Amino acid sequence: MLCLGFSGTALAAGQPLTLGEAMLLALKHNPGLKAAGMTVETAETEVAKARARFLPTVNFAETYNFSNNPTQVFMNKLNQRVFTQQDFLLNNLNFPSPLGNFRTGLTVAQPLFQAGEAALGYKQAQLGQEMAGALVLNARQQLLFLVTQVYYGLQLAQENLAVIKKAHGTATEHLKIAESRFRAGSVVQADVLSSQVHLAKITQEEMTAASQVQIARSALGTVVGQPEAGSRTLAPPPKEPAPFPKEAMEGWQRTAQERRPDLKQLELAARSAQQEVTKARLNYLPRLHMVAQYDVDQQRLFGSGGDSYTVMALLHFNLFNGLADLARVRESRAKEAQARNLQQELEDRIRHQVTEAILNLKTAHERLRVARTALAQARESLRLIRLRYETGLTILLDLLTAEDALKSAELSQVGALFDTYLAQAGLELALGTISGPAAVDTKKK
Repeated sequence: MLCLGFSGTALAAGQPLTLGEAMLLALKHNPGLKAAGMTVETAETEVAKARARFLPTVNFAETYNFSNNPTQVFMNKLNQRVFTQQDFLLNNLNFPSPLGNFRTGLTVAQPLFQAGEAALGYKQAQLGQEMAGALVLNARQQLLFLVTQVYYGLQLAQENLAVIKKAHGTATEHLKIAESRFRAGSVVQADVLSSQVHLAKITQEEMTAASQVQIARSALGTVVGQPEAGSRTLAPPPKEPAPFPKEAMEGWQRTAQERRPDLKQLELAARSAQQEVTKARLNYLPRLHMVAQYDVDQQRLFGSGGDSYTVMALLHFNLFNGLADLARVRESRAKEAQARNLQQELEDRIRHQVTEAILNLKTAHERLRVARTALAQARESLRLIRLRYETGLTILLDLLTAEDALKSAELSQVGALFDTYLAQAGLELALGTISGPAAVDTKKK
């Protein structure tokens, strides 16, 4: 079993890391998501505590006192059922001998009428449980979007490095051409020096790009929650852009209003605040409890003694508490209005976020189309200018300029391609529909 487990781990480490697998690892290992998940457990305990208010409380108590206090001794003897005629003598009443008493008590208290406060508290706890679920779902979606960002960010960094390495090779070839023409006496030494400076600049860009790849690997490992995941080979990068949505803007806006977990959380918070207003008003109503108590009094523990019981009803009616109840009502109303305003603000921001995400995706597709055309033009331009330079029909500056133009066009094309996927993920996040590994694998198929 150990060999099989080791082989499975080694195989997983040797396989390319896909975006879906990175999402699965993040959902399993990211500590931030685990911390958010604990809010659900906390909310469940709040529901249990609210449910307990409907049930009776049962308490057991054991006390012992040893005293010569006349009143205490008198009561202890009565409770132990050991009071005699001699105890009525004045000297015995005023100066009793010390007496010990063990009292074993069992008390049961049951609320009979709580003015609906317990029922409202239970409903609020249930709303809190739903809010915790919405919070975790929102944290999950934010994490999936972040994984998408860092995964494509690493692929983009690797593609940029490949473009710059290619540019480095091209610059090296052009330096050789300049040196060959200098030895032939066709150009001056300035062409060679300019080519060397240009190559040095590309070398610095390559060093920076390589550093960005390492930074992106570190970011991926951090987000996933497994630092070693960042060192794994990634799946091949996409060659075609992300699909562009066909649905109208109104449909996307409606979807976002229905699916966003953070909006649902604020809706539930507003409902809870509304119930808090009702609960604050209930403080004006009385409360009724029933208490039953059974006691055993004895001079020695586990000895003989007397037992007794008491049943009572307790009515509590707050007539005046310095207008504190009125202040609670005003406070709860203010919090309800605050929750409604926050909900409205988020609805407005969601409309803007959806609009922005759709426009970003549309712009990324248009940029990619332009970048692909520009890339083809830059390649042809470099080919023609290189031929002209080799035959002495143009100067080195034109060749270096065309070389930089090709590099910029390739970087722009790669950036626009990945921007379509990042914009698509941003749209799914704005809609509240980003769902994780299964959806990613389905899209790729």
